[in-house]
Amino acid sequence: MLECSGVACARGDRLLFDNLSFVAKSGSITLVIGNNGSGKTTLLRTIMGLIPAASGSIKLDGEGITTSSGCISQITYVGHKPACTGNMTVQEILEFWAQCKNSSELTDAAACFFGLYPILDVRFKNLSSGWQKRVALSRLLVSNTRVWVVDEPFSNLDPDAVALVQNLILTRAERGGIVILADHKKSDLFIDAQIVQLPPQIAAHTAPE
Repeated sequence: MLECSGVACARGDRLLFDNLSFVAKSGSITLVIGNNGSGKTTLLRTIMGLIPAASGSIKLDGEGITTSSGCISQITYVGHKPACTGNMTVQEILEFWAQCKNSSELTDAAACFFGLYPILDVRFKNLSSGWQKRVALSRLLVSNTRVWVVDEPFSNLDPDAVALVQNLILTRAERGGIVILADHKKSDLFIDAQIVQLPPQIAAHTAPE
């Protein structure tokens, strides 16, 4: 399980939230919701070990998560802005991710699931925002990790793609995965999801020393 205990996150000297605790068990979907600026993306990046928590701890199966910890290999993060090099083709992006995870056998499955075959030779920068989102989300299948952390999973997607991603996330949870999503509001697509509500922006507070 993934456990956040008494976590505080800050942006610079401004405290975004504090004393946040929740447990995401195997087979579960957790939806982090909050307004713009409430710290959703900061929390997800903290879960990934990309930035430190101001206080508290985040652990996966009892191990603290940092970029150098062993458990980080079990987590895949997809941010709301695609982390793809614009000059690379879709095929090159899939192959790069597969190389990172030693999972080259999964590139075809990811391309098939997200309908990427017609655009494999297209440079990422030349794709529409909807296709860029599909490519970014295909990392989940190529990496095939136990924990998925996804920021705004449905942004820029058409209804057909939304249904596709909804099914993908539900299937991952049904197979024992841990899925943590962030969005602006509660989604009817995941009625059984655990909800983690971030408070409105905390004004005039500084991060703990």
